[in-house]
Amino acid sequence: MRAENRHHEKRIKNKVKDYYGKWAGKDERNIGRVAHAKKLCSCACCGNKRKYEGKPISEKRKDIIDEI
Repeated sequence: MRAENRHHEKRIKNKVKDYYGKWAGKDERNIGRVAHAKKLCSCACCGNKRKYEGKPISEKRKDIIDEI
């Protein structure tokens, strides 16, 4: 299991090197940082849409149908 985890960590780190205009690939620390937390911040652009915009239309429709 440990070997599999190391494999996946190495695979993800190789994939992440090209993120953010190759900013992540310039430094090993940045690669690790981005590999474990792919979003740099939690602002309205990067964060969870539900937090800023509320429920999606599909859930609102479902709630209306459930009330009937």
